[in-house]
Amino acid sequence: MNIYLIGARGSGKSEVGRCLAARLHRAFCDMDAELVQRLGRSIHDVVHAQGWPAFRRAERRLVAELTARSEWVVSTGGGVVLDEANIADLRRSGRVVWLRAAPETLLQRLQADRGQRAQRPPLTPCRNLYDEIRQTLSERDALYRQAMHVCVETDHRCVEAVCRAVAAALELDPCDAPAPLDNPTRFQ
Repeated sequence: MNIYLIGARGSGKSEVGRCLAARLHRAFCDMDAELVQRLGRSIHDVVHAQGWPAFRRAERRLVAELTARSEWVVSTGGGVVLDEANIADLRRSGRVVWLRAAPETLLQRLQADRGQRAQRPPLTPCRNLYDEIRQTLSERDALYRQAMHVCVETDHRCVEAVCRAVAAALELDPCDAPAPLDNPTRFQ
């Protein structure tokens, strides 16, 4: 069984995925990072040069590849749920965890992560980041609900606390996991 983390930008998928993979002694894949490596340029550059459909096709191919594996923790891209085939593959091959956060939390995290913002293209024609977050959530919340097996709130929680909450929600055996971190990682 794979574990797939879905959710909006800034929900903590990458950080929680790394933590969960280490805790469970599983391989980890950050889909956005993997796509950047495979495509040889940032997502922003791919979308600018070829458009969102080209990026979504590359994302679809990677989902098909990852869902053929087992015992992985995968941090998906925020828009992976836009393709019904992705949702079907994720649900078939593992457990899907929606990492959910309020728009204000997402805004705070994305503003703090300026380096990543430059690598990510805008998702909407909105003029400011908060409006983009709200619009994107309104368009995708139903898809996240459709895709998920469980939902874990990430507001006001450190990475380690979210990691423990995901493990508990999936009823994973904590005896197989290393001890909690002494210094919990804060979201960037």
